[in-house]
Amino acid sequence: MYGLPLKNSKLLPDFVRALPADGAGQLALFDADGTLWRNDVADDFCCWMIRTGRIQTGSLWPEYLRIYKENCSLGCQYMLRFYKGLSRDALLACCREWWRLHDRQWIPELLESLYWLHDHHYICVVVTGSPTETLMPLCDALPVHSVIGMDFELDEGVITGNHKGISCAEQGKALKVQALFKGIPVAFAAGNGILDTAMIELSTGVRWAVYPDDAFRHLAEAKGWQILPRPSDFVEELKLR
Repeated sequence: MYGLPLKNSKLLPDFVRALPADGAGQLALFDADGTLWRNDVADDFCCWMIRTGRIQTGSLWPEYLRIYKENCSLGCQYMLRFYKGLSRDALLACCREWWRLHDRQWIPELLESLYWLHDHHYICVVVTGSPTETLMPLCDALPVHSVIGMDFELDEGVITGNHKGISCAEQGKALKVQALFKGIPVAFAAGNGILDTAMIELSTGVRWAVYPDDAFRHLAEAKGWQILPRPSDFVEELKLR
């Protein structure tokens, strides 16, 4: 399902295997885009929705790119506007259809870590700046307890285009995890960028920088975090250029 590669436990890092064998009652946090896979699901899905006529808000795209380049967190919130007027149920149906049609470029070391952590009773949670619903199909294919993302404001089940609750970006990622999982310790956290720093720092066990750019790599090195080096064929998000 979703183009997942075959399991290969040889790719599980030793520092993950060194975590306590019984992780019951502890969290394992994963960023999504650039951490579990290389692609950008939020952008790819939104472009598909515009291209196939499922939403008629394509005119917002230039403004979204402008805002995102200036402030990633505000850009993530702005993306919610693309789905104004769509029911949440209709959006979820579109999300599942898109996931069936499109494979991800999965990062196998992170998948193996997710499998191991789940098998050893850790609570595996995906924490993303993307609209929550766009990643909910993950729960159909992977041992993910829940997805925490940018939540839509709803009016009788219809998306208003506004954001609701804690903004799940930068410091907000950490705040939202703490609000939803009060008092539950974090044993593992992995992310791919500076915006994941606060979330990663919640972990008292593994802290992992995945495919970091130079700035994030320097930060991770200074803090003594684990680092999965960026491969030579990795392409950074085009919208950041």
